[in-house]
Amino acid sequence: MATTGIAVEAHRTQVLLLRALYFGPRSFWELMRAGKAQANQVLQALQSLLDNQLAAYDGSRFVITPAGRQKVEALGLDRVADPQCETCGGRGHVLRPPFDRVLAEFREIVAMRPKATTDFDQGYVTPETTVLRLALMAQHGDLAGRDLLLLGDDDLTGIAAALSGLPRRICVLDVDERIVQFIRDVARDRGWQNVQAEVYDVREELPAHLRGQFDTFFTDPVETLKGIFLFLSRCTQALRGPGAAGYFGLSYLEASWQKWRQIQQGLLEMGYAITEMRGAWQDYLLEEIVARGYPVAKMAPVPVQEPDVAFYTSTVYRLELAEAPKPIYTGRVELGRELYYDDEAAVTLPE
Repeated sequence: MATTGIAVEAHRTQVLLLRALYFGPRSFWELMRAGKAQANQVLQALQSLLDNQLAAYDGSRFVITPAGRQKVEALGLDRVADPQCETCGGRGHVLRPPFDRVLAEFREIVAMRPKATTDFDQGYVTPETTVLRLALMAQHGDLAGRDLLLLGDDDLTGIAAALSGLPRRICVLDVDERIVQFIRDVARDRGWQNVQAEVYDVREELPAHLRGQFDTFFTDPVETLKGIFLFLSRCTQALRGPGAAGYFGLSYLEASWQKWRQIQQGLLEMGYAITEMRGAWQDYLLEEIVARGYPVAKMAPVPVQEPDVAFYTSTVYRLELAEAPKPIYTGRVELGRELYYDDEAAVTLPE
């Protein structure tokens, strides 16, 4: 049964890559995004296309071969146009007031942000992604007049939220002292009295003064199983109770569907209803993927250049507590680099 599922998934990934190539040459990074599966599976599918001469590499782009074109037409994929909305990028959201104004101001602020560091597996999302998060929260009534917690905020979602003027209170927790000080400096300069930022390591117990104090959380956690449940447990402890909501991101490049299922089971056990999932919602601006030797670049079947597109995306989950919260972790947890890295990690450095 499990083997059949894996075979079907491999076929589906190859089909998606072939369909993308049918409509024009694609870079390695464009195909990593188009495969919609865990990185190792996309890499295997791409290698299979090359081995079976359904695709070729011209030194900079992958192109479909005559045999690949015949395969696409035999499957009827040539009759399937991309249905994604060009205006919203398939998200279903555009930035309307006040968020269009927020984006313009936010761009100026993030230009001064500290550079992302691999020490904490940082990788910033685009400014548009950050502000779209707020628009999504606002749509569900989870932003205006709410007490908002951000756990891990190198994307500066807390600053964007403050620019909107909608939350009642904004609390940012981050392990990176540079990020915390940057947020404090901006809040001081802007005169925001409702914004606080604290240095906090998710491996430590959540401080007592933060438990049960928030209506909404947002976190973009690491994607190891222990790591993601640790982030979500801390956020869960911070919520007031049933009716409170949370948002988090989960990719498919670093999390197989088997891992997704385990995470979803854990969410239900923690007391959540999964109310919404927005696929490919968050785009990430990742730098020096090749230069630093990230696994996804080292395992490529051909020599590759630095990314030319936002190849790494993640789905945003919306959760709502349907019963009393039951966090999986409450006390201190001893974790080293395994907090960030596991066998499915492809855009995370082992050390």
